[in-house]
Amino acid sequence: MTETISNNEKSFNILNKLILNGFYDGNISPNRIEFERKKFPSILSVSNHRIIGILNDENKFELGFDFKFPLNIAVKIAIGIGIIFSIVSLAYGNWLLPIPFFIVPFLITYIDFKIKKKKEINLLTSKFLELYKSEYE
Repeated sequence: MTETISNNEKSFNILNKLILNGFYDGNISPNRIEFERKKFPSILSVSNHRIIGILNDENKFELGFDFKFPLNIAVKIAIGIGIIFSIVSLAYGNWLLPIPFFIVPFLITYIDFKIKKKKEINLLTSKFLELYKSEYE
């Protein structure tokens, strides 16, 4: 089930307040929203992810999660190299070599990505609902 945000004036006001209050950096357009969570300045608090909302046929933004610019290309290249490495290793009869070098790191990254996706989208929707209730109820 994908999380959605309605495309109406109230939602745009709440999304703008999320940016103005300093919870998120991002931009809002009529058919797309993009948010990055602001973190306090620190070496360890680098955010490499963003939340993307794309307008669907029901006039709602479907929330998705993605890596930011340089990292999204690097991840795709690394996955491509890993797949090629695995195929070549399997072709030469090295059945165990792809497991520690590709499959295990890929699964760890995939599971970590899914956990962060759920956490970040839940955080955005809870902040959104909190501001919505304080403004319009």
